[in-house]
Amino acid sequence: MDTINCETSAELAEALESLAPGMLFRGQTQEYLRTDGGPDLRSSIDRHGCIPNRMLKWWQYSRFILGTYIKAFEVESDLATDQAILQHYGWRSFFLDASSSSRVAAWFAGHKYRTKRAIELVEDCWEDPVFAIREEAWYEDADEQTGCLYVIGRKGLRRNGIECVDLVEIATEQGQHRCGAQSAFMVGPLSGNLPDDCVVTKIHAPTKVFREFAAEDLSLNQSLLFPGQRSDPFLATLMSVPWVKRYGDGDDVSINFYDRGLGLPEYDLCSMKRNGSEACFYRRFWLADALSEDSLFAQTDFYLTGEGLFHGTTDGTNTFPNITRLLRETASVTVEIDGLIRYPYSAHGSFAKGIYLELQENGSLLLTELSVEQHGLRPVGFGIAKGIYYEPNDSGIWTKVSHPEECDCGHNAHHNHHLVVASHFENLLQSGDFRKLRERVLTTPDVDPTSDKGALDWMVVKDTKNND
Repeated sequence: MDTINCETSAELAEALESLAPGMLFRGQTQEYLRTDGGPDLRSSIDRHGCIPNRMLKWWQYSRFILGTYIKAFEVESDLATDQAILQHYGWRSFFLDASSSSRVAAWFAGHKYRTKRAIELVEDCWEDPVFAIREEAWYEDADEQTGCLYVIGRKGLRRNGIECVDLVEIATEQGQHRCGAQSAFMVGPLSGNLPDDCVVTKIHAPTKVFREFAAEDLSLNQSLLFPGQRSDPFLATLMSVPWVKRYGDGDDVSINFYDRGLGLPEYDLCSMKRNGSEACFYRRFWLADALSEDSLFAQTDFYLTGEGLFHGTTDGTNTFPNITRLLRETASVTVEIDGLIRYPYSAHGSFAKGIYLELQENGSLLLTELSVEQHGLRPVGFGIAKGIYYEPNDSGIWTKVSHPEECDCGHNAHHNHHLVVASHFENLLQSGDFRKLRERVLTTPDVDPTSDKGALDWMVVKDTKNND
């Protein structure tokens, strides 16, 4: 690879103009080298490692977002598109991010990323106080040091069988997402370093020179590259994920601390002193603890699990012998997670909290969602929605069947995801992980089966009113 040293913005412009068309660019405030002297260009997963549960949650919300806002999005889409949101909004991926814009890359080569924790005392929609913990992020002028701009050639990528996916193609009907604002590409997936022959040229220059070159496009700034949630539907969805209470040594404090359900850096941090009903603050509660004697769920078996059960994928075989056997013995089962799931297309205040399965008189099975209504800190009701019906054979293979009460929303991906959750439940039954907590309530050993009294009090009050 060639190395070009530039001392002025004019020299940098000249070096970039000499390149062949169609190149990709990656800017860094400094160059990192391997022990053999080659450029250390690895994916964020490779550099920082993977936390499986968090990775799966980010990936799941990425799928929800793409399925909601992107035309003709298919669940079996390419990996790069799936992971674009992870990479650009605050998590990690198996890809290296780059840009088709040399000025965007130069901007990142001249600005250093900073972050700090921000804690604010805020009110929910009922004026109940909580401490909200957020990650404030910003870019500032890098110190007087030498930055690096990598020029990545597509021929080299093809030679090594590495994809480069244009994220500008992820078009939304309204607003602009971060990937489009940054003219972003995803390069990978990578296992180890990007091969050296993919890097055509390295351009070194003082970070000040990179900033001067980027500034020639007068509209290029942090606000443009990181649009706020009012204009970025992806960011707005990620920020609507329910907040989660921190549990620990200070659980007896009068005002609790909450983290975002997805810990993402916020570039346009502003006060959230007062929140509307759409802001949800989740504290652990189990619906099994909120049932009245005459509840429709009084004869239902509850299986309590971690939130991770709701994320991930499956082999798609729809083979559930253990669930089939269980329903023939029990009639109805609720699989409840410790958490709330927010769909981008759902009404504010409506969340998923698991799945519900019920044996029908004709031997078919209903699979649907366990839903909760919650505003602010207060859960105010729960129930099930219309679902899909399946006919199990003797081997436990489920086949979809028509039913007069089936859901006709047309959102096949939504209902297919319930099969994914059912598959994870099947695996837990197979492994024998559940233990009996009390009559009709079983739990996995990795969850705390106790409900937060503050949340449960509101649920019981609401349930009593409904039964009146």
